[in-house]
Amino acid sequence: MAKAFPLQVLLDHARHRMEAAERLLRILKKREDAARARLDELGGFKREYQQRLTGSGARGMEIHLLRDFHVFLGKLDLAIRQQGEEVDKAQAHWRSAQDSWFELRAKVKAYETLASRHQARELAREEKRDQRQTDETALRRHLHAEGPLK
Repeated sequence: MAKAFPLQVLLDHARHRMEAAERLLRILKKREDAARARLDELGGFKREYQQRLTGSGARGMEIHLLRDFHVFLGKLDLAIRQQGEEVDKAQAHWRSAQDSWFELRAKVKAYETLASRHQARELAREEKRDQRQTDETALRRHLHAEGPLK
């Protein structure tokens, strides 16, 4: 009977950690995508308000409304900068998690290589044992067929 792979527990643990890292990668990618979508939305709001300001400015606008537009655009600029920082942070977290996943994947592949080699050695050992038994059986039959030694 083949011996169990002595590092199976480590292989299972590494696979479990890699799967957890994959789940984390998916979560972090969704967060990054959501942050990027909010940034795009803020950029759209800014363009829309700039167009309104341009259109209203051509027709004439009261000074307090013009000041309110500029204040609001300033707040949008601040929100865009802050959201850009959030996108950068989300992207950095994702990259860090991806690096961790690559390391875990390499570890799993190394353990799988060792497991494959172990399995090949055990298979060869079993085949050798089976061949030995077959040879012994054939020898016994041959000796039994010739009869007692003279």
